[in-house]
Amino acid sequence: MKRLHLAAGLLVVASCMGLQAQVLDARAEVPFDFWLGQKLMPAGEYLIYHMGTGAVMLQERRDTRASAIFLAQPTSRADRREGTLEFTRYGNAYFLSKIWNPYETDGYAVPKSSREKEIASHVPSSTAGIALLRK
Repeated sequence: MKRLHLAAGLLVVASCMGLQAQVLDARAEVPFDFWLGQKLMPAGEYLIYHMGTGAVMLQERRDTRASAIFLAQPTSRADRREGTLEFTRYGNAYFLSKIWNPYETDGYAVPKSSREKEIASHVPSSTAGIALLRK
């Protein structure tokens, strides 16, 4: 029983430490609805948090129900540019594809969902970018 209480206590402490480390990285005004995984996110102002070890959280500023946490894969680009949210567009459907850190060469790639893979198989794509702003 003591081991169970110790394990539970350590889990609570570790969880709280993770919440403290959560830092607001950026915000962006997205003027269109978009897909993040299997979830349709409404147009609006989003706060983007990097939660460590590849975890990223997008939270709509006015509606906390419109948020998602996902694992992203590290990616890089050749030069340092402004930060952006990069979307892949198929017709009228937008899918979040990359998050580029402002003035850094590194960023995060969002894995393609099964919905996006299906659409990509028969609809041509283009890209769209939304500027990231520091808070």
